[in-house]
Amino acid sequence: MIAMSAVIPFLPLFIRQLGVASEVEERQWSGLVFAAPFFTSLIASPIWGALADRYSRKAMVLRAVVGISIALILMGLSRSVQELFFWRLVQGGISGFIAAALGFVAAETPPTHRGYAIGVLQTSQSVGAVVGPFLGGLISHYAGMRSVFWVMSALCALSAVVVLLAVEETSTPDRSRKQTLQLRDNLRAAWTIPGFALALGCIVLAQMGTVMPSPQMPFFLEELGVGEQQLQLVTGIVVGVTGLSTLVAAPFIGKEVDRRGARTIVRWSAAVATVSLLVQAIAGSVWVVLAARVILGIALSGLVPALNTFVSMRIPEGRQSGMMSLASSAMLLGNLVAPPIGGLLSAHAGIRVVFGVASLCTASILAVLWWVPRRNANRRAV
Repeated sequence: MIAMSAVIPFLPLFIRQLGVASEVEERQWSGLVFAAPFFTSLIASPIWGALADRYSRKAMVLRAVVGISIALILMGLSRSVQELFFWRLVQGGISGFIAAALGFVAAETPPTHRGYAIGVLQTSQSVGAVVGPFLGGLISHYAGMRSVFWVMSALCALSAVVVLLAVEETSTPDRSRKQTLQLRDNLRAAWTIPGFALALGCIVLAQMGTVMPSPQMPFFLEELGVGEQQLQLVTGIVVGVTGLSTLVAAPFIGKEVDRRGARTIVRWSAAVATVSLLVQAIAGSVWVVLAARVILGIALSGLVPALNTFVSMRIPEGRQSGMMSLASSAMLLGNLVAPPIGGLLSAHAGIRVVFGVASLCTASILAVLWWVPRRNANRRAV
């Protein structure tokens, strides 16, 4: 997660370094490059998940980490924005780390503790989201942007060694059922399990709301007066502080999911995220943005993990990786469509409009929960 997040803060600036001079093109390419791996991963993750249930979930985690390491090397060698875009597409197709990790944890954890376990997983992801932007900002500031790709690739290679030697898989797939664990069966089940498809839709909205402003953050901070020399470092701090607050809050909110249920946590988290995004839309200083990003991180510690917990509790035994990969694909779909939309809005309507539209996405989750009939609520839809 450190490696995946380290390149995000300066990615728009790296695009500028690759020769994109027009401000409009910079913002549009930033959205496209940011979204590229989510497009291919959206397609590949359910396939990898079905294979994990048939053969080995540990092997899928290992494959994902190695895939990220290879993709980072290739991105660091990019000589044009088109090459960078292509290698980001490759990254999405061969990695899929979050989907693999979610499936592994869902299979290894007893149902009564699954909310807390996914909260702990969210915490580990948040550690990477915190350390990555800070570390990426420091390395790019003192050693150049391409150096970040090399360092992070080495870190992923080290992670692969740890997974290979230290991670144990106790919940092994049932080989006698492997003919039934097909991708089409998982897709069919997503529509028949009560509330499953609704939860996937809410995950898409949550990701759209939280991801849409991210590729535009360096440009927004420029508008707020951050100088070019400090821009990489400040962007890393502003992006990383969201992960820091998620890190602190995730274990506690994970326990509340087990106690109070996913629906309540999703409702409150969506409301807080909406307010935070609106505050960023009208912010007049970096400090206001920083405070709003802290609050957003707290909301994120409950929003998607609670939805993932709901999904994991409805999965038939032995199909955790395949079904959880659909939840990951829902996240990827939000990550895919949000950055290009944000890039177009930023280029033609202004960056502040991006935050406003993002807040509408998280507010839509509240609208969905209010609109769903009571009979669906009684069936624990979300």
